[in-house]
Amino acid sequence: MAKKDKIGIIGFGNMGSAIGFALKAKGWQLFIYEKDKKKIKDLKGFKVASSAKELIESVEIVILAVKPQDTRQFLQTNKDYLKRKGNLLITIVAGIPARLYEKYVNNIRLLRIMPNLAAKVKESVSFMACGRFCKKKDSGVGKRIFSLVGEVIEIKEDLLDMVTAISGSGPGYIFYFMDYIYRSAIKLGLNREQAQEMVLQVFKGATKLAASSQKDFHLLVQEVASPRGTTDAALDVFNNANLGGIIYKGIDAAYRRAREISRLFV
Repeated sequence: MAKKDKIGIIGFGNMGSAIGFALKAKGWQLFIYEKDKKKIKDLKGFKVASSAKELIESVEIVILAVKPQDTRQFLQTNKDYLKRKGNLLITIVAGIPARLYEKYVNNIRLLRIMPNLAAKVKESVSFMACGRFCKKKDSGVGKRIFSLVGEVIEIKEDLLDMVTAISGSGPGYIFYFMDYIYRSAIKLGLNREQAQEMVLQVFKGATKLAASSQKDFHLLVQEVASPRGTTDAALDVFNNANLGGIIYKGIDAAYRRAREISRLFV
């Protein structure tokens, strides 16, 4: 990706803005198109396009960060501009397969990339699948862009729905557990500030320990849980309630929803 390349982002919500600000910090010339003008009010350092067409015609690389239900309309409206300009299209839209983009734009150079919300703090893991008509340099472009917000792993497209259910949705699961541990701490008598600080540090410390130990997670659980101790008491409750089975079902539901989105919008 040459420094002269211009990048456009269509959709400036949580993910679009995280990627945009990371690119801006590295000096790239960026164009933004966002239908909700409140999201880009007082935005500085970006060129704001008046339409998706204007953005497409102004840049070499387009990052599509819209909702799944808006993807077909985007393609129907802008297919001729994409064909004429021959942009590299990078989509971070969950669940929409490459074949939909290829249906509207022949020979489109497409990268499907699934980051997660940790991109906001440059700790995402982004999974990338190359479309049929991508050039070798296109995958390099995707890696260079998304390495600005974390790690990038290249996979086959048929694995992306699984990745979405675990990595894409994963921060939401973690925040859910954090919230209930936080609520429990308050219920036991800690104030909100104490509870929040404790939960944040527990998760931070546990993650760092897991990364440094290289042990399987179930072995780390055993290291914390002494027989008939406090952790063991809590784990007994979790196991009796089949919490593990519930987690399996939840992730499977996320995976099935990702597959369902693929069928709904193609």
